[in-house]
Amino acid sequence: MTIGVSSLIYAAVICILFYILRGNSRKYLLMVASILYIYSLNRLAGIAVLLVSVLTWAAGQLVSIWQKKNEKAAAGIMSVAVSMFILSLLIFKYVPAYFSDAASEDAFLTKILMPIGYSFYVFQAISYMVDVKRKNIEASANIADVVLYLAWFPKFVSGPIERWDGFSTQVRELGRVRLLEKERWKRVLYYTLYGAFMKVAIADRLGIYVDKLFDGAQLLGSNWLLVGALFYTIQIYCDFAGYSYFAIGVSKAFGIDLVTNFDMPYCSQNITEFWRRWHMSLSSWLRDYVYIPLGGNRKGPARKIINTMIVFLICGMWHGAGKNFIIWGLLHGVFSAIDSICRDKGFKVIRTGIVGNIITFIEASFAWIFFRASSLSSGITYVKCMFTRFAGYISFAENMENMNLVMTELVVIIVSIVVIAILDRLAYHNKSNIPEMIASTTQGKRYIAFYLLIMLIVIFGIYGPDISTRLIYMEF
Repeated sequence: MTIGVSSLIYAAVICILFYILRGNSRKYLLMVASILYIYSLNRLAGIAVLLVSVLTWAAGQLVSIWQKKNEKAAAGIMSVAVSMFILSLLIFKYVPAYFSDAASEDAFLTKILMPIGYSFYVFQAISYMVDVKRKNIEASANIADVVLYLAWFPKFVSGPIERWDGFSTQVRELGRVRLLEKERWKRVLYYTLYGAFMKVAIADRLGIYVDKLFDGAQLLGSNWLLVGALFYTIQIYCDFAGYSYFAIGVSKAFGIDLVTNFDMPYCSQNITEFWRRWHMSLSSWLRDYVYIPLGGNRKGPARKIINTMIVFLICGMWHGAGKNFIIWGLLHGVFSAIDSICRDKGFKVIRTGIVGNIITFIEASFAWIFFRASSLSSGITYVKCMFTRFAGYISFAENMENMNLVMTELVVIIVSIVVIAILDRLAYHNKSNIPEMIASTTQGKRYIAFYLLIMLIVIFGIYGPDISTRLIYMEF
């Protein structure tokens, strides 16, 4: 779901109905509510998720039936279904990007639009089909369960990418969820509040100036372009992690625990650890359904590096059709391959401790430039200007004026970055996260945290008519 007042009101209304109802009726309420919410955001997405759900359910049933008769036939059905999912994703992502320019304005190619959240629920559908074929799970006989799994509205817009076994187990227990569970509601409150704080008070504020920095790279000096890379590094984290916390909090209101998607990634000491902490549901999906089937690290160092590069190539392509996304993925593949070699050779200094932490942050920040750039050429231009327009080329005051940035606003941004860095470091050392730490502390400290978060959101939050739709990962 989006982070906005209307979405919160909708979730609250559904929550009230949820606790009025009993038994299996709760499941059907959440399924209908999810489809209606998706349809209200994007009609195409509402239709697409129903079609994918029906296909996933039907193909899962066929695989389950044919497994008892003919394993090859079951494998064939699974392969056809997965191929259709992959092909549809490629069409939605790549046809408009590479072929619409050659078509007329009225041609079908120019009208292809990818539904909101499509990449996320297609990956869930693929994992469901593969796990049924592997006999890791049983195919669901109830199509409503599959629809709810793919369409669950708190996570629909930007994940996390759930697995069937964990999600369906909780769906079966919906009838037993009680309203008066103090510990659960504390977590509902602090996950949603902290997620909203990260999103509207930090990410959206940074986004205003990130747009100006990347759009006007040729007008700015190296110092500010370095700042732009830093700003975007923090923006995309606070945007996506903030959304994930928010989605987790809303889901908990219905007794559903979503998987953790972020675990203080910028505290990582090497790039391998970074990918165990960044977008964890995607990285674990790529590990289980791409890296391990390719052979993982079981076929020697050279094959391990090749498999790693393939995984990150797919990761880049999943995020977008532009060449800049492919470069972003391959950069992380190269960084990961180098880290793997350093680990095998025993080079601990550069991949552990504060040195490893700094190197990892620089690697991630540099790669994010291509992720944020509108095209590969724009990314190359940004990097070129960043390393050639050194101090003195354009004055600090001129840069500030070009961005319409006043000193007070700059101080607020710097303080917010420092605050999020301190909070993440604190959570990293406590092997937890801030919402969990707040919910687990004493009542007095919780009250202080509550009022601080509310004030920070109200005073420093960035609002506007389109703010609820400005989630970076909605594009993917």
